Amino acid sequence: MYPILIDIKQFSILVVGGGKIATRKVCGLIEAGAKPTVISPNFSDTLLNAKKSGSVVLRERSFQYGDTKSFQIIFICTNNKAVNQAILNETTPRQLVNDTTNQYNSNFFNMALIKEKDFGIALTTKGKNPAKTKLLKQKLLSLLKGISLD
Repeated sequence: MYPILIDIKQFSILVVGGGKIATRKVCGLIEAGAKPTVISPNFSDTLLNAKKSGSVVLRERSFQYGDTKSFQIIFICTNNKAVNQAILNETTPRQLVNDTTNQYNSNFFNMALIKEKDFGIALTTKGKNPAKTKLLKQKLLSLLKGISLD
């Protein structure tokens, strides 16, 4: 793995799933300036509100063959193994794929990011333990609160 920061705005992004994990991914993408497309039969209230503000495209339906074709980055965020496999079956090596249910199906992972005014700290367990990454982030944030960096 090679850690990088990318300007996500220039990429076409698909998120399949409308629940808690998909919502967290979409919120991060929107914050970074992207306008992702989300396919799901159901959406969280947060995603529905994001649609109202025009920051996301929602397609209220199940995943269908061919849905990944025009996207460069794909997040798989469903708890349906058959759907997840169908998504994987049609992706190509030229697409970035993050299967939030199985790290071994992913060719990239998100990093937890601590953002300050003039610096950032990225954390990762390389997709192996997102809960541990979250805990590390919380501990670092509490350490940084007591430090003046001016």
